[in-house]
Amino acid sequence: MTTLVTKCKLLCQDTDSQGYITYVFELLESEEMNRLGNKYVMCVRWPNWDHRELRNGEVGFLSYSIIEAGVDCWYDTSSAQLIPYNYTSIQFNKFIAEQPEMTHSFKL
Repeated sequence: MTTLVTKCKLLCQDTDSQGYITYVFELLESEEMNRLGNKYVMCVRWPNWDHRELRNGEVGFLSYSIIEAGVDCWYDTSSAQLIPYNYTSIQFNKFIAEQPEMTHSFKL
């Protein structure tokens, strides 16, 4: 599993009937676009993943993981075994919105 962080902008999102949220982000770093060979990242947030709601148009830093089917595994607590993923996917980890730069100085 490869985990990456990149600056991006949230373009749109969709929630399915089972609670999975699919996000589409526009990459804002040319190095990342060149590495991935794409201008966008589509990733999925699992239903049990606790995170604040995101607003379309937000700019910030996205942490995501590329999961490879048959290579990467998840831990099944009921059987105490590592189970290989069946499908390749891009998993949403976290998004931190970019904070505006402080331009004022205050005197007390």
